[in-house]
Amino acid sequence: MANPLPNEKEIFEKIKKENITVHSLVWDLIAHHIHNDLHMINLILGSTILDGEPFTETDGKKILKHSQEIKSFLDKLYEATKPKS
Repeated sequence: MANPLPNEKEIFEKIKKENITVHSLVWDLIAHHIHNDLHMINLILGSTILDGEPFTETDGKKILKHSQEIKSFLDKLYEATKPKS
């Protein structure tokens, strides 16, 4: 995980205290897209580094593709859910 925000603990406390929720459809999308790409990244790393196989340029490109898919999904989700001003 990236370095936590300086006030991350307080943010989580506020979310719990104010009962801020995310719609189940949003969780369905997150679980599907993020989970699938992270699973593929783990498979690639597991079959190379953890199994002692060489890590190739092709493996690196596959991981980059999946990480870019995660970012693309998060960008789409943000655009669809950002507050309207």
